[in-house]
Amino acid sequence: MASVLYQSGTQMPMEEVVPAAAAVKGLTRSSILTQRRRIRIQAQTGRDVGSGTGASAANGGNQQVQFLLSDAGGLVDPASIALVYNFCTNAAVPDDGHPFTRVQISLNGQLLDDIASAAKNTNAEVSLGATKDWYSTSGSFCGFELLNNELNTGTASVATAAALQQYCSAWGDVSGNWTNIEARYDDAATTANPLGGVQRVLPLGLVSGVGRMKNYLPLNILGELSFTFFTGSANEVLFSPAGGSPDFSLKGVYLLADIVIPHPAYAEVLSRMALDTNETGLSMPYESTIVSQGGVMSASASALTDYSIIVSRATNNLVRSIVMLQPNARLTSSQYPIQSCFNHAFTNKIQWRIGSQFYPSIPAEGDADIWAMSASAYGTAGLNEQNGVANNQLWKQTTPITQVAAHTNGEGAYKFDYADRFTPAYGFRIVKGAAEEIAMDGVSLAGASGSQAVVAITAAPAVDTAPFVTLVATRVIQAQNGSVRVLGA
Repeated sequence: MASVLYQSGTQMPMEEVVPAAAAVKGLTRSSILTQRRRIRIQAQTGRDVGSGTGASAANGGNQQVQFLLSDAGGLVDPASIALVYNFCTNAAVPDDGHPFTRVQISLNGQLLDDIASAAKNTNAEVSLGATKDWYSTSGSFCGFELLNNELNTGTASVATAAALQQYCSAWGDVSGNWTNIEARYDDAATTANPLGGVQRVLPLGLVSGVGRMKNYLPLNILGELSFTFFTGSANEVLFSPAGGSPDFSLKGVYLLADIVIPHPAYAEVLSRMALDTNETGLSMPYESTIVSQGGVMSASASALTDYSIIVSRATNNLVRSIVMLQPNARLTSSQYPIQSCFNHAFTNKIQWRIGSQFYPSIPAEGDADIWAMSASAYGTAGLNEQNGVANNQLWKQTTPITQVAAHTNGEGAYKFDYADRFTPAYGFRIVKGAAEEIAMDGVSLAGASGSQAVVAITAAPAVDTAPFVTLVATRVIQAQNGSVRVLGA
């Protein structure tokens, strides 16, 4: 699988970013691409989202930020595209990841991706596809902080238990980390920090498969890329255990991208391949994501209950699916980090069904079995890699909707409240790990009744629980005979 952590197309071998059919005699790999330049794109919707910093930060919720990206002769490196912004909060901390609950990406008016629950999806992908090392280092620049105790500052000789917790909390101790995070994001504008808050960078690859593409995109052939980021409400994207009326703003918003300049002879070949009716055209695959919310799983604290979550997507190339479980009563409450906190809900078994086929053939049963199945969706079948940011404790954690010191029924530990990272997943690719991927790998949903997939879960949730299911499928941008199409659903 293409890693969610690809940071630069320059790390790719040339055959990955230049179509093999576009060979030009007399040009070497070192001369086929002649220059790379970094560009900054201002938002069509303005430099700021909301107003104020520190205690006056407000009105950042339910807004949209739009960018247009075009170039007359260069190739855009999708892995280089990143959103930069200062996140300013008022009496709260940002939830992990980013504040965008929906993201749309279009190519000349044709939709490449339309991701609802985009922040949830980013956190689910990072929970399994990233590592603890990445989360605590590079991830801290991208907005991942709730689990990371290494960012805490203070005085070692502390006098109270609360101060001691804040100074030397453990990985996943969100309550112990909260105070330090809140102090950083509540910063008003100063001489040293004229925009206030904390500056973040959001690589597109953490949001959409478009940012993980292995091909450079010739925009003079394909046309204009459009990006629209929709912010969630303050209650959806901020975390304040005490409640209240938190708010936020985004300041100094802009988009970064690298444009790669090809040799004129190669640029001519690309144009001929895309425009000449006798040529095969250009085909550029990418992973496209949809997130669907299933019907509420009614509370069943006293006994394991079977639930069926039905989702649909008319694709022939489903490569991955992830499930996220969250308390229905907290979906729009700042008292719960609802974009990143994924409950275990006493899940005992899980299995996907497409038509008459079951994945896995026998339901994954128990925490270790479900984790092994999920980890293999992001690494090798041998499970010999560092997969994810969750340990055994965070995987089985279920934070009550009303935090209490003494957890009941084995819901996890008070110390790790709000760090729930239960994200069961299944990888439908035939080829996994270090082997060369098959571009159009995966399984078909199109032949199933209503193009449906059914996720069967056996669990005992203590409260009504809302399931969210991510379906990731391969789509293809095709430029042929002078037209550009997006193939696949």
